[in-house]
Amino acid sequence: MLDGAITPVTVFNQRYASGSDGDRAGQGTADTEQTAYKRLINCELTRQVIPLAHMADRLGVLRTKLHKVLRQGAHLDEKLRLRLFEQLQIDQTRATIAVSLLRSHLAYYDQAVFLAAEGLKGLYCEARLANQGTIQIDLQPAIIHTAAGRTYAMLMVHQARVLEANQTLFC
Repeated sequence: MLDGAITPVTVFNQRYASGSDGDRAGQGTADTEQTAYKRLINCELTRQVIPLAHMADRLGVLRTKLHKVLRQGAHLDEKLRLRLFEQLQIDQTRATIAVSLLRSHLAYYDQAVFLAAEGLKGLYCEARLANQGTIQIDLQPAIIHTAAGRTYAMLMVHQARVLEANQTLFC
């Protein structure tokens, strides 16, 4: 978890990218996004106590195929990843922020990443649709700055509440 005040610098903290986080010990620094997504999916399977065979049955895919994809390095295509996210109730926006920006599947579980994802979810969904070739609105820089400003303000309010609660508990 993040210590100290939450600012844009600490929300997107480079300690995840540098590999200095103690939880990442033993992992290679040259992990691909696909590897990080697989680790996130495996973490969720473990956290929710869902055997890989049961997940394969839910998805209607061969057990051996899912095992090869998640555990033996076979390619994880986007369609299967999205189906796994849906079954495991993994927030795609938060997963993308954790894996693509912070370069750590463990960042997915960080409260600050959750808050940032919630604040940016609308903007991210529009950008993702644009990437797929179907954009609904025209994204102007003012919209992006407004969304970023609101997210930052929301994070600062949350941090103030946390500090206030800590002071109340320790007094």
